[in-house]
Formats: sequence, C-alpha cells, structure tokens
Amino acid sequence: MRLLVRDNESDPLFATIEHPGFALFPETQTDKEYSAILSVSGTSGSEEIALAGLTATFPQIEMLPNGEILVVAPRCERFQDGGHELNAQVYDHTGTLKREFLLGDGIEHVQADARGNIWVGYFDEGVYGNFGWGGAEGPTPLGAAGLSCFSANGERLWDFSPAEGFDYISDCYALNVSRHGAWACYYTGFPFVFIDANWQMRCWENEFVGSSAFAIAGERILLYGGYEGERTRCLLLRLSDKSADLIGHVSLALPHTVNLAQSKVIGRDCELHVFSGDDWYRFSLESLTEST
Repeated sequence: MRLLVRDNESDPLFATIEHPGFALFPETQTDKEYSAILSVSGTSGSEEIALAGLTATFPQIEMLPNGEILVVAPRCERFQDGGHELNAQVYDHTGTLKREFLLGDGIEHVQADARGNIWVGYFDEGVYGNFGWGGAEGPTPLGAAGLSCFSANGERLWDFSPAEGFDYISDCYALNVSRHGAWACYYTGFPFVFIDANWQMRCWENEFVGSSAFAIAGERILLYGGYEGERTRCLLLRLSDKSADLIGHVSLALPHTVNLAQSKVIGRDCELHVFSGDDWYRFSLESLTEST
C-alpha cells in the first residue's frame, strides 16, 4: 500500500515541534484536513481509493478484512480539560469516513488480524506517558501494557501482562500478526511472545537484542535488525521448548542500489517485507532450507 499526497500538501504530514533544550517531537495532527490517494497492490492488480478528511501525521495504514481502511496517527495529545485527540480513522472501500476513535499515544506498530481486530504495539513514550498522558497529572497511558488488541470499532479487547519469569513491556520492538495469532518481541529481554485466538499466551527467551522485525513459520523465525552495527542483521532461529536457538545467519539478496539500512522492514506472517523508495521486496521464510 502507498498513500499518495500532493507535493504542496505533504510537509504538514511530517511536521515536528522542538521542545527547547530537549528534543524534537512530531506534531500529532495536521492543522487542516488533507486528501490522499491510497494505492493498494496485490497479485490480482492494483486499486486506487480516494480518501478525504485526513488529519494523521506520519500515518500508518492497515487494511481490515472487510475492505475497510484504517489510518492511524502514531501520536495523540490529551488536553488539560480531559479531552483528547482521536488518532484512528476508518474508511470504507469507497473512501467514505465511517468512524474515529482513540488508540493511544506512542504507537510503533499497527496490524489487523483475520477477525478484524487491531493489534497495537507501543514504544516507551506510549507505555510511560507523554503529550498529557501519564506523569503526576495525567491518566494512565492507553498503551501502558505495551501491546493491546482492539476491536474494529476501537473497543479494548486485551492487554499484555507478562508470563511468570518474563518482564513487562517497556517498548514493543517488533509485531507480527500471523494466520494463527499475534507475535511480538519486546524490550526488556527481547523474548518472543505468541497470543492465540483465545488470548492464551506463550513466551520464549531470546538472546538476540534490538531486532525490529521478524517472520514466523511453524517453529522457525527469521529475525531482522539489531543495535548499531547489526541494524541489517538477519538470523534464522528455531523455537525450542523455552528459547529461540540460532540455526544460522541469512543474507537478504537485494539489488546493489538498495540501501537496506535506510529501508523499512516489517514482518507479516511468514514473510519479511522490505520497502526501499517505491520498490517492495518480499522474503518468505518458507523458502529457506535448514542448510541456508
């Protein structure tokens, strides 16, 4: 999927604000509504859908199973009067806005499952608070659990709580909503977590830290990313009873013009997806053999 916006309207989508002597933060919404074209590509061809009334900055887009389109702004503000922005907009397949709701601030990942439920992984500011959430005066952040599941209407269905022997989520580094359930890898400790359709959870220890995406097929995991000099690292792991064990290192074969370190990589089900400029590359874990 690609969201296409006119050049003269694109700057507000990526606007930031500087807190003097502190840091740069994204604007939570655009000052004015904007329009865009969503281009959806698949094996059967491409489709373009016109969307109007958008306000999301740094928008994340997800297709729901019934053809609806979810547009999420990763940041949202809570005001001193108790009100707050709504950072999720849902459009139907004709581009008509159907509903808006709150998914919380500090969103790192948004993925929908086959039932239409929305899985949201939060980074540290979404867990501990910012933009009026948390702290001495604000309410508990919506993303305090680090990983939550919502219905397609924004109703909270489930929050993460760690299994015995594992830590709470401070930052959800990677999320993969597969055919069989939802998987996550998080800080601290970077364990793998699987949640099935009945909200039952299982965890595995993992020694490889800093990874940002992974693909899953059966008991095998293709793990991508890491800290500093290992940002493009790719490992093939096997899940045992309690841990994820290394099988070997994997190289993602890409054209020499692609800078993997500057590309966006996400995991969905058994595939890693690499987005570099206008190009999209897919790597299936199921195509790898044990000798790889």
